[in-house]
Amino acid sequence: MSKIYTALGLMSGTSLDGVDAAVIMTDGEQVQSFGPSVTVPYTNAQRQTLTDATLAALTWNFIGPAPNIFAEAEDALDAAHRTAIQTLDAGVVDIIGYHGQTVLHRPDRLKTLQLGRGQGLSDEFGCPIVFDFRSEDVASGGQGAPLAPIYHKALVDHADLPGVTAVLNLGGVGNVSLVTANDLLASDTGPANGPLDSFLDSWGISMDRDGDVSRDGMPDFFKIERWLRADFFNRAWPKSADRYDFSVLDDLSDVAIGDGAATLCAFTALSAARTIRQMGVALDRIIVCGGGRRNPTIMTMLQMELDCPVQPAETVGWDSDAIEAQAFGYLAVRVMRGLPNSFPTTTGVPTPTVGGRIVYPA
Repeated sequence: MSKIYTALGLMSGTSLDGVDAAVIMTDGEQVQSFGPSVTVPYTNAQRQTLTDATLAALTWNFIGPAPNIFAEAEDALDAAHRTAIQTLDAGVVDIIGYHGQTVLHRPDRLKTLQLGRGQGLSDEFGCPIVFDFRSEDVASGGQGAPLAPIYHKALVDHADLPGVTAVLNLGGVGNVSLVTANDLLASDTGPANGPLDSFLDSWGISMDRDGDVSRDGMPDFFKIERWLRADFFNRAWPKSADRYDFSVLDDLSDVAIGDGAATLCAFTALSAARTIRQMGVALDRIIVCGGGRRNPTIMTMLQMELDCPVQPAETVGWDSDAIEAQAFGYLAVRVMRGLPNSFPTTTGVPTPTVGGRIVYPA
């Protein structure tokens, strides 16, 4: 190993549930060990501001002046991440990786936007901060996502898993990393918890906890088959998606809550299975991380669709709630060392790319 950094990673996903913070000790290639982690929920006011900023971004679509609410959203975002760092109480860290909040992702226009100001946090906590991880990849012709695959490979190597492992992350959007002896392949897979959470929110329910809502529902496979004709599912991998690329909720306006939830769970499972099959690699196992691993309906449907064991991340000793935050701590170290974090087979970028901007305390 080269120099070992104590890195703090910060992640806020499109589900807008809160900030994950985690410490990892690494040289940016191998994982040495893991430190503490924490999840700090957004306040209702912070969540509403970020939701409003996301909706404003969809209307703006990179045309004309940026909406004024972006500045307010960055204030809320930085405050939430400051709270997460203070709550974690990680001690002295060498570097922080700050993913920020994605409010608009349009690789077809060579643009992506993650809100979050690195300089203020760097000044406050007295260490370098890496942020804006996706823009360089997108500007170079890549999809800008997923970025965690190189970390997934490090995790698989650290766990010494034999054969071919797929790491399937089910957050707001799904993405998968296929780790083989010689290759690292990756792609977004389609919807995950994003549409399901939005559907349940319209019923005044925050999530399908333990599959309680979807368990007894009846999926509408005719609707799903129509949804799977969308352009995203016919594109070659690697491909990326935004949570709001899957506008299917109008089709469920007159559907019972259990049937709607079951339909969206099946949509998640079938789209993930379709993308994995597109990649054409026989798998020995699929390890599922992200909030979707907690939904027995999704997990059962995945196992029905795929011809290898499907298991939650905890079965191989990983802390799934911390993986994405750990990934951005790991990626921050790679950026510090000038190592690429995206590749032609993970984001479609023409050449391996070092993404992320580094700022130092003033």
